[in-house]
Amino acid sequence: MKNGAQFPFGAITEDLPRGSLNRAAILLRVIAQGSRKGSSLCQLVARTGLPRPTIHRTLDMLAEIGWVYRDPETMLYNLGLSLAALGYTAITRHAIERIAAIHLNELAAILNQVVYLGVRTGLDHTCIGRYESEATVTEGRGRAGLRYPLGLTPSCMAILARLPPHEIEQVVTLNLSRYHRIEGFEETGFRKAVAKAVKQGYSTYDGIILDRSTSGLGVAICDHTGYPLAGIGTTFATGKLTRPQWNACLYQMQKAAQMIAHALDQSASNV
Repeated sequence: MKNGAQFPFGAITEDLPRGSLNRAAILLRVIAQGSRKGSSLCQLVARTGLPRPTIHRTLDMLAEIGWVYRDPETMLYNLGLSLAALGYTAITRHAIERIAAIHLNELAAILNQVVYLGVRTGLDHTCIGRYESEATVTEGRGRAGLRYPLGLTPSCMAILARLPPHEIEQVVTLNLSRYHRIEGFEETGFRKAVAKAVKQGYSTYDGIILDRSTSGLGVAICDHTGYPLAGIGTTFATGKLTRPQWNACLYQMQKAAQMIAHALDQSASNV
């Protein structure tokens, strides 16, 4: 096993310590990137390249501390509630989420739509915030804690599109087999959407996968160099917004992204 090359799910091993912690981190990543229903032992062996006895021992250790749970009926492994609690604690302490929350709650109220905040985690995108107003009619099923291959939601496509060209191609190439596992994914349409987002500086999302009746917009929150730190996204029924409403939605999202970026810069300057 060399430099994580056997890990089709993009687990990166060279930046992790050797030994038990390394194996635990690999398994947690692969489980997180697998089906929401869980992963079988055979799937974990195939996706990590680790020996079956090693996986057994590591999973038993993770189960003891509540980081992994095995469903007694399906016998599938999934992330445990103790790990989820740690994850939500991390989210609430994340500087971007703390600073963005007030702006994105206001944005959701202005738009009367659900607004999502996401960050890049390696080859993935993790939703770290969901904001809605009392008048919101929910479109989309995102929630804090959900993790996807980078590029498959409005907010994470906005992040992907603002990366340097070589980095975009690297992410898409390494994630391509994962994209194709998702029902309804269409590679040609996806690549066109990425190219369009790169050109215009924000993402438009018109039913690339799954629900073809859903559209969306995504904008990136960037640092002073233009590198994406996070993404803001919203979804709505295709055809729901008139063109002036669509333009106003994009304007408000870009305005919120700029305000958050400025607040992050000010926060960093005060450290």
